[in-house]
Amino acid sequence: MFAGLKPFFKRFGKVIAVWLLIAAFITVGLLSGLDKKVIAIGVVVAGLLTQAFSGLLILVGAVPLVGPLIVNIVTLPFFLLVNGIAYLVTFLAIKRGYKVDVLKTRILVSAFLVGIIVGFIVGRLI
Repeated sequence: MFAGLKPFFKRFGKVIAVWLLIAAFITVGLLSGLDKKVIAIGVVVAGLLTQAFSGLLILVGAVPLVGPLIVNIVTLPFFLLVNGIAYLVTFLAIKRGYKVDVLKTRILVSAFLVGIIVGFIVGRLI
């Protein structure tokens, strides 16, 4: 009856376990009266260290038809935001005469965005 779930849990079991631990941390933190900022910082640090956020996007992306659309909607604003901030910093730096630093910054941001895209593609292949 549940034979179809075995490959699912084999593939996504770690991600589900991490999110269950994060949910337990949030629940215990709220029930014990821990400051909400401390809980938020703990969740962000745990999510970044365990790659829980990318795992959640992969789980959402696994939903047929709607999942990939939701993932695109979530990830596209991040790229636009990083690129927009880079253009703003470029504009301000050029006005102040930091042309060499602008070149280094644009190369760094471009490498960062390409690295994210390559990491996403490699993550999907594995």
